[in-house]
Amino acid sequence: MSKNAVEAVNNRAASVAPAKGTDTVVNSTDAIDMISHGSELTINITTPVGIKYMGKTKFIGSHSDQLLLLEIPEISEEDQQFFFQEGFWINIRAISQRGEGAIIQFRSQILHIIEHPLPMVMVSIPGVMNVHQLRKEPRYDVNLQARAYVDGKKLECEIRDLSRGGCRFITNPLARNFDVGDKIAIEVITGRNSNIQLPPLKGHVCNLQSSMHYAKYGMQFDDIGTANVKTLLGHLKFNGTKLSLKL
Repeated sequence: MSKNAVEAVNNRAASVAPAKGTDTVVNSTDAIDMISHGSELTINITTPVGIKYMGKTKFIGSHSDQLLLLEIPEISEEDQQFFFQEGFWINIRAISQRGEGAIIQFRSQILHIIEHPLPMVMVSIPGVMNVHQLRKEPRYDVNLQARAYVDGKKLECEIRDLSRGGCRFITNPLARNFDVGDKIAIEVITGRNSNIQLPPLKGHVCNLQSSMHYAKYGMQFDDIGTANVKTLLGHLKFNGTKLSLKL
């Protein structure tokens, strides 16, 4: 095992902080439905002699109700052969952005290793999983075109989900990056022919995640944003799949 792998475990373990919320035990079928394909997972593997690896990878999907398929992290060939072995136990942690938001945690066993054409690992599906609810308010799926304003600069964005306490929005990955803590105002675009006047949503960036397709940000509203989002929610209707503006 490489020295970098040991240091990665120590650094990541030190950064893990407990989250506030409520815990429930959910059957694996319902819990897996909460995890989006391509979402990030935190994995923890302990070898039979007690050596640990902690890292992040991507969730690919499930096969029937028997297997989960994950990407193998980008690690050295030595570490891959050392930690990713059939029969080893693996602890998995996923974050669901759906509904009220939740941390999903469970323990699986490595069943198969796939090396070609791409490195992947198949793990078992337990009967139940632990679900830790994060938010007091439910989040609603939306697709709202908007503009984000930071330090006097404007950036096109899209709001993907919304609650009374915050929202998640995406931007072009090549656009200006925001940092956690940045104060931000988001203005929903209503269209030229609309008579709707929506006050801006104000708050700060509380988390971020990037991919090749877009940059994803979590925003927590301040007192003004919390008051203004009520107006926005009052102008939304269900279109069969998501909430959209009443035009």
